[in-house]
Amino acid sequence: MDNHPVCNEQTRRKIDAVCALPEVQAALAQARAEHEQRIAEQVALTETPAAPFGEEARAQLFAELLRKCGLPDVTRDAIGNVIGRIKGRQAGPVLVIGAHLDTVFPEGTDTRVRREGSVLHAPGISDDAAGLACALQAARCLVPLREKLLGDIVIVGTLGEEGNGDLRGVKALFAADNDYDGMLAIDSASVHRILKGSVGCKRFRVIFEGPGGHSLHKFGITVSAIHALARAITKVNSLQVPASPVCTFNFGVIRGGTSVNAIAACAEAELDVRSYTQPALESFIARIKECIESAAEDENNRWGASPENRVRVRIEQIGDRPAGVNADDASVIQAAYGAQMKLGIALEKYAFAATDQNIPLFYGLPATTLGAGGTEANNHALTEWWDSTDAWQGPQLVVLTALALVGVAGACDPILEKKPGR
Repeated sequence: MDNHPVCNEQTRRKIDAVCALPEVQAALAQARAEHEQRIAEQVALTETPAAPFGEEARAQLFAELLRKCGLPDVTRDAIGNVIGRIKGRQAGPVLVIGAHLDTVFPEGTDTRVRREGSVLHAPGISDDAAGLACALQAARCLVPLREKLLGDIVIVGTLGEEGNGDLRGVKALFAADNDYDGMLAIDSASVHRILKGSVGCKRFRVIFEGPGGHSLHKFGITVSAIHALARAITKVNSLQVPASPVCTFNFGVIRGGTSVNAIAACAEAELDVRSYTQPALESFIARIKECIESAAEDENNRWGASPENRVRVRIEQIGDRPAGVNADDASVIQAAYGAQMKLGIALEKYAFAATDQNIPLFYGLPATTLGAGGTEANNHALTEWWDSTDAWQGPQLVVLTALALVGVAGACDPILEKKPGR
């Protein structure tokens, strides 16, 4: 790891004081005692469809389960996020704990769970049904502590985190009038990871269009949209890619043409571009766009096409996940790292990724992502699996981190700072 999280002595003492409370010890024990209940809820959520832009059934189930955790007012916002608040005793900071409702799998995917001992197999069993189940378990542990909380904790099931959902749920959550001061997202399984920051990601649909025509009679006269797109992909693929900050690109979807013997009138590709910093991302995107636009010109010149027989290119933005970064001693980083150490969880990865945390970081709020517990593999594949061994560590880590951030009467003041002006 190039950097390392910081947890100063003052924060460690606060976490020690929180852990010394019998009520907190009871909450941590509850997370372990209700391990099988958490797994049962995870299975139920996995088997409730949540295809891209089709999360309604799972949102309804999550809302029902959240109410059963003891949250009195579980609501849905204008876009459909599920929101429940655990109200603290003072006007302290407000922390969002969120997990996403959607999966990458299309409608009709078989999501029935097959269990082999501690290992559960199903598309979406970990990403992010594990996060949702962890959030529910954390809520159950936190509700009995509400009279001791100095700030509020808001549990949210967000829509549209995956793919072309483009973080639409968390974007709506933080764009609306709110009193949120920071966020813990729950995504992926490993409790040994803390995210320092967010990978920026922009997505584009690259569309080449021309007149098309017969593959024999119009050969060399009309320019093929497919050939132009292939040239564009080749040119981008030949770019010298920045290594620091790291930038990446991927043409993930290609469509075009109507027949093997027809010059394609239209071809398009979906392009994903990422980097750890916003300036590096924007600079690399500018170079990529130059390649794509020059590819159209090169293909037209290759055939000496007349104006009416040329291809033209359009680049439409279809996704935007802004980059963001915490300081190594940011409140959420200190609380999460301190909680890890207190619980005896080794830090193995301090990294960047694209999760719901991107948006609060964009707004200048501290945010990080914690694991749901257990181990996982093959996320986003039909062969996805999740091992529940020691998965109770996930909600324990979320609970202890959240308590340190919002503060606990008789133990510590909040570590999370309130947003300026509040």
